Amino acid sequence: MKVSFLYIEAILNNQNMKNGPIFFILNIILENLKYISLVELFKYLAVKLFARNRSNDKKNTAKRFAVDLFIILKWILVIYLLQNEVLNTFYTIFIWYLIYSNLYTYFYYHVWHKDSMSTDGFLIDRVRRRFITLMLSIGFSNLCFAYLIRFPYVSDFNWSNSSSTNAKALWFSFANSLTANYEYVKPQTEIGVDITILQLIISFIFLTLILGKSLPQTNSTR
Repeated sequence: MKVSFLYIEAILNNQNMKNGPIFFILNIILENLKYISLVELFKYLAVKLFARNRSNDKKNTAKRFAVDLFIILKWILVIYLLQNEVLNTFYTIFIWYLIYSNLYTYFYYHVWHKDSMSTDGFLIDRVRRRFITLMLSIGFSNLCFAYLIRFPYVSDFNWSNSSSTNAKALWFSFANSLTANYEYVKPQTEIGVDITILQLIISFIFLTLILGKSLPQTNSTR
C-alpha cells in the first residue's frame, strides 16, 4: 500500500502530469500522430533539399511550398480516381487515410499546436493563407467522401433511377456536409448511414471548432 501511495505521489509531482492524465495521454497521441502524416514527409524533404542551412524564414517558405505541392497532388489523385473510375482495396484504404490526415493536420496546426494559441504577429497574408487552406481542406474532405460513396460503398446508397454518377456523388457529399437534403442519393444500409454521419461530424469539426481558430483578427496591413 505504501508503495502505491509513493507511486501516485510521484505521478502527481511529475510536471508533465500537471494538467491531469487525460490531457497528458491525449497530448502524447496528438503530438505523435503527425509522424504518420505524408505532409510531414513532404515538409521534411523540402527543408533538407532546399533550405537545410538557411534561415528559419527560408525553411518556413520551403515548408509552405511543400504543403501546397502536397495539396495539389492529393487533389489531382482523387479527381483522377473519380474520372477514371478506379476502384481497388488499396485506394479505398488510402482515401480513408487522406480523410484522416486532412482532418488531423488541420486540427493539429490550427487548433492544438502551441503557435495556434497566440495570434500575436499574425500578418494579413498569413490569415488569408489559413482561410484558403481551410476552404481547400473542407472541399477535399467532401471530394474524398464523394469517391467513397461513388465506388467502394456505392451499393450502400440508393441512387435515383438506379444510376450512380460522379455528379450525384459530389452533390450529395457537399449537400451532406452542409446538412442540406439531396433527394437523388440516400443511404440505404447501416454502413451508408455511418459514412453519412461520419462526414457530418467531420464537417462540424471543420466549420465550428477549426473555423473559429483559423480566422484570427489582425491589425496588420502587411
